[in-house]
Amino acid sequence: MADVPLALAIISTVSPVVAGAIPVIVGWIKDSGNDKRERAERAEAERTRIEQKKRRACVKLLRMVRDFRVVVENTCESRGSELAAHAEQIRQFAADINGQADEVGFMVFETEAAASSLAAEARRLVEVIADSKVKALGASIPSPDFTTFDRCLAEFRATAQTAFGYSAAPVVGSSDDVAGGERSELGLDEAPSVPGELLG
Repeated sequence: MADVPLALAIISTVSPVVAGAIPVIVGWIKDSGNDKRERAERAEAERTRIEQKKRRACVKLLRMVRDFRVVVENTCESRGSELAAHAEQIRQFAADINGQADEVGFMVFETEAAASSLAAEARRLVEVIADSKVKALGASIPSPDFTTFDRCLAEFRATAQTAFGYSAAPVVGSSDDVAGGERSELGLDEAPSVPGELLG
């Protein structure tokens, strides 16, 4: 029977220790859960930030290409020194488009081919304008055929939409058709660009 008091003594000694440790254990479990949740929230925020950055890059390229088309059309309606100034502007625009297309291709791999085709078509239009300007001899120049350009633009937009999980299919249409919903369809709303300026 001597063992009974000894057991009671041990229990009475251990119980306060265990009871005191319970809040500590509960707090540790709670903190551990909070840390996991915070890490998950940070990871999700980073994924969202990267996704938004990719979308902005695509929207920026769409906007630059649409503005490029307008400048090309304005160039065709100009003459003399104004024609030369516009021709220089579209060369810079094409260079900016090529740089942005490269960036988009690296950021959103699914769009690389479509972005490259769009940039190549912009370069082709610059060459057409340059050749026409030489032949114009001070007169206005004929507007180039935008059919392939518009198709490349529509295909890039459709490819970008698909890459971001939107339902889209390549559509052959005018630049107005392409530009109409580009920001909303990629989930962004960007301010208009300044012609010839590569936005950051």
